Amino acid sequence: MIRRIHWETIFLIYFILFSGCSEENLPEDYLAVVNDRMLTKRTISFLIDSTYLDQMNIEQIVKNWIEMELLTQAALSEGFEARDEFAVRSDLNARRLLASQYLQEKLKGINTIVSREELENYYQQHKSEFVLDYDIYKVNQVITTNLSKAIDLRNTTLSQLDFSKSIRVTFKPEEIIAERYGFYIKEFDEMPYELANVISTLIPGEITFPIDLGNGEYIITQLVSKYSKGEEPSLEFVKDLIEERIIFERQKKYYQELITKLAQEADIKIRELK
Repeated sequence: MIRRIHWETIFLIYFILFSGCSEENLPEDYLAVVNDRMLTKRTISFLIDSTYLDQMNIEQIVKNWIEMELLTQAALSEGFEARDEFAVRSDLNARRLLASQYLQEKLKGINTIVSREELENYYQQHKSEFVLDYDIYKVNQVITTNLSKAIDLRNTTLSQLDFSKSIRVTFKPEEIIAERYGFYIKEFDEMPYELANVISTLIPGEITFPIDLGNGEYIITQLVSKYSKGEEPSLEFVKDLIEERIIFERQKKYYQELITKLAQEADIKIRELK
């Protein structure tokens, strides 16, 4: 839980520390200044994805940054940066970051499009690796506030054989809290107790009775298909996983080729350990 820090608190800290500093000389997007160090909105955008940051998150970031700067500047004033232990760690961390950024930039050029033929070939060659260790259920679900209509939904869907169409016919938009289609539930996933008890007994197409979630909300689940423990799932089921594997293997191959190339161009000496 992020504790809310009001802007008034931050400005008070700023006023105490920098009462002699004029805001007229500061950029428009600055958020805080500690002596000669400045935090701006642009700086934050480089460090984290600030797209969905709200004021509360930003206030916490500013507060944390001010505290870090106070401690860092105190350490610098006492000569901590000259200590061998700090110098070695600082240099190593900086070089790790630089190497990571360089590699990420290079990996952007890797082809991330996987053809259907590649998917099928990989699936056939690695089928045994996808044998399930647990039951998995592909389901459709809707959460609604209207219990009577939720009960009616079973009959509507059975007659039309289309869960999403039945929902459109049965409920008003304001009566639907959430809906999702074709997603997977593992047997050990957290789910309502009543659903956990009944889901293994359903047959494809069958719909549960409404389950009370509390707060006037009810969930209805339709089983689309079931994959049992010990089965080989279909290609479509593991498609995303296979794509991830193929792309990772491309990146790994590129990394090994890049390291080989750089090593050939570099002057490397390794002392033999006795």
